[in-house]
Amino acid sequence: MKEDQIRNEVAACVRMLEFLGLIDYSGHVSCRIPGAADSLFINAWGAGRHALGPGDIIKMDLDGNPLVSTDIVPSEKHIHTSVYRARPDVNAVAHLHPPVTTALSAAGKAYLPVMHHGAIFADGVPVYDDCRHVNTVARGDAVAALLGPRRRALIMRGHGAVVVAESVRAVFYASVYLEDNAEKLAEAYKIGQPVALREEELELNQWAWREPQFQKVWNYYQEKTGINFGDAA
Repeated sequence: MKEDQIRNEVAACVRMLEFLGLIDYSGHVSCRIPGAADSLFINAWGAGRHALGPGDIIKMDLDGNPLVSTDIVPSEKHIHTSVYRARPDVNAVAHLHPPVTTALSAAGKAYLPVMHHGAIFADGVPVYDDCRHVNTVARGDAVAALLGPRRRALIMRGHGAVVVAESVRAVFYASVYLEDNAEKLAEAYKIGQPVALREEELELNQWAWREPQFQKVWNYYQEKTGINFGDAA
């Protein structure tokens, strides 16, 4: 994929997440730059997420430095750099502020997979028990350590969430279903004791984590929002 195509895809991802209320005036999405393992694309700190475009996607190295001196990187850049250093399988990272997912952490409620798409979080969604900005290397490394080698997401108590995946479209997909499952879970907590998916259900529903599903959901929201900066295929 060419660099302009990656910029298009990252920008579209940010815009659709903002449309869904998962990113507001803050939050960011990054993607490794193919062939350059030590650098990535990320949306610039000062770019408004509601009207963000490909020109607002900047380059940053794995030390958190912008590759163009006049660019300003997000203050929580260490979420991204620490995860990429720890997880060679991850090529895209999103830092979100999903309202229901975050509220569950503030209420001290366990995040459980209760809907069939929730099975993509079978390895768990732990809570990072610190609501402060992840604006130091130590905090970034703590986030990466809590994700471990396999988890796709964690919740930052009273703050937001971090979602990781092998591609931008996969990270968008996981972000959508992190909050979708949280919404159903929160309703279940209101009614009674939620029933988590059983082990065999978690295994059976792993079909949901595959490229055709990522593409299907991506296409649906592009059609719904009209946000499309060009073919990134």
